[in-house]
Amino acid sequence: MSRTPPVDAVAVRMYRHGFGDCFLLRFFAADKPVFAVLVDCGIKLNTKSKTVPIEAVVDDLRKTLAPAGGGRPRIDVLVATHEHWDHVAYFHPTKSPVSFADFDIGRVWLAWTEDPDDDEAKAINARLRDGAAALQVAAGKLGPAAAEDAARLQGLALRGRALAARKQFVADVANVLGFYGLAAAKPGPKDKAKPKKPGKATSESGIRYKPDGKISVDTEEAMTNVVALGAKGGVTYHEPGTTVDPRELPAGVNVYVLGPPRSSRINKSDPSEKNPETYLAINHTGLTGFVNGLLEMGRKGGTPAPDRRGPFAPGVGVTADEAEAHPYLKRYFDPKVAYRRVDNCWLDAVGPFALQLDGAVNNTSLVLAFEIEATGSVLLFPGDAQVGSWLAWHDMTWTVRRDGRTETVTAEQLLNNTVLYKVSHHGSHNATLRAKGLELMTHPELVALIPEKEKSYSGILYQPLVDRLREQCKGRVVVSADKDYPPEAIETSRPPELSKAEWEAFKKNLTVGKLWVEYTVR
Repeated sequence: MSRTPPVDAVAVRMYRHGFGDCFLLRFFAADKPVFAVLVDCGIKLNTKSKTVPIEAVVDDLRKTLAPAGGGRPRIDVLVATHEHWDHVAYFHPTKSPVSFADFDIGRVWLAWTEDPDDDEAKAINARLRDGAAALQVAAGKLGPAAAEDAARLQGLALRGRALAARKQFVADVANVLGFYGLAAAKPGPKDKAKPKKPGKATSESGIRYKPDGKISVDTEEAMTNVVALGAKGGVTYHEPGTTVDPRELPAGVNVYVLGPPRSSRINKSDPSEKNPETYLAINHTGLTGFVNGLLEMGRKGGTPAPDRRGPFAPGVGVTADEAEAHPYLKRYFDPKVAYRRVDNCWLDAVGPFALQLDGAVNNTSLVLAFEIEATGSVLLFPGDAQVGSWLAWHDMTWTVRRDGRTETVTAEQLLNNTVLYKVSHHGSHNATLRAKGLELMTHPELVALIPEKEKSYSGILYQPLVDRLREQCKGRVVVSADKDYPPEAIETSRPPELSKAEWEAFKKNLTVGKLWVEYTVR
């Protein structure tokens, strides 16, 4: 690629289509667009926007990226950060109402964890499949367990409250598992009368999945289609600690690959109990035994064995029949005190485990830092990276050539120079590090963009994080589709943290439209 003239501005367009990522980065040299990158295009399952339909978004992409002389709209690089529906839904070849087949796509960038020829990636995906299979076993037991608890609490004053809490818990787990297509209800009479096709099944939320525990078929097919879209220009599976080949980039731009990590940190999705790395301190149960126990309970393919009642290996403890025949232990089965039974309490661990599986996929996010050489300004796009990924950035360094010299760059330097931060995981509690993340983003012109819609998930946006972002960015925090944080407001009401001159400079580079919000880094 020609190395002149150098890029001196990047316009970042955040689409406002709902809860999901879709970002267009356009690189300019002397006011001329020279390069375009699309980072993700997805939405929360079973949602859509009436005011910003995805058809309008893709039409806008076509118009914006159409060559001046005519021809197919050009995306120089298509990035799919990780396999979650709210990032890749609109790349699905048949489920998406839109298509990118008519775009000229130069190259596709994916994380090394998507590389089908990488042994470590295969091992990670096998671990995710184990987790998926374990969740299927647990999800299949939640309904019967709730029915048993209802019977045992009969006649007690607390029964109504307890059953309401249990119902909400089961619904919440189904919501999380349904994202992967794993919350398949136990077949009832009607379901048995119409058996599903072998090899695939459908959850209550509509996502298809493979009964052997393979992560959602739909997200997998979307990622496969992304690879197909890159058939002409090629696909690169990026490694952490590397930089993108300058020959793939316009002059004056460096791109650093920060994640996903190639270390045990990829397993860390939540803050530590002591000295938490994010803006929330919470306790988490060790769930390795829980997963292994569930897998022991399931037959090959995740089907529960009928003779297993708990998450323990064969030979541990006594069976229910043996306990009922024991002169002392039989009192546990007295129907008069049935409310004291704890047979199903172990299943409560499925809640935090479902969230851990979600975090495990988030930590496979491709994390990119785009740098404008002329100013040193960095645009940070972490996908949905969580704690472990952020920590791993500080374990490595990068080398770049500047003015004929080789320089070493650290994660701290990249964070210090970050002027635009695409907030990780939609502003959740565990996806923006504190001391080794946001507190290092000290650039006086820092802007944060958050792709989020109100009432999509409990705890998102996480208010303490939003408050700290506002402090660190001097009020320059822009949310895509949340009616409680309308981006139009920042154009008419100056944040108190900004001086009048700073506000005018910010507004000069900000455009708020119906379909998108665009901020230009110069």
